[in-house]
Amino acid sequence: MSKLQPMNGYLILKPIEEEEQTYGNIVIPDLGKEKPEIGIVVATSGTYNFNSDKLVPSSLQEGDKVLIPKLGSLRITVEGEEYYITKEQDVYSKFN
Repeated sequence: MSKLQPMNGYLILKPIEEEEQTYGNIVIPDLGKEKPEIGIVVATSGTYNFNSDKLVPSSLQEGDKVLIPKLGSLRITVEGEEYYITKEQDVYSKFN
């Protein structure tokens, strides 16, 4: 678990390493293909709504698997672990 705590609508995501594809005993390299980055939500924060003067909880929960947005995400390394920090509204999709 990260020591990072997101604030005001941000999420902390941990990228998932994708396995290499194999055909029998042959490893098929994915050279030149751009893969969507997938991550697991590590921490969430609510968003303050100024119109209603309330804190709105995040629609995502810890452990949810999501697509990491390529633009607008901050990539950092803490204690040797890689994380992405992004706004909840920038997350495109959640996997079920």
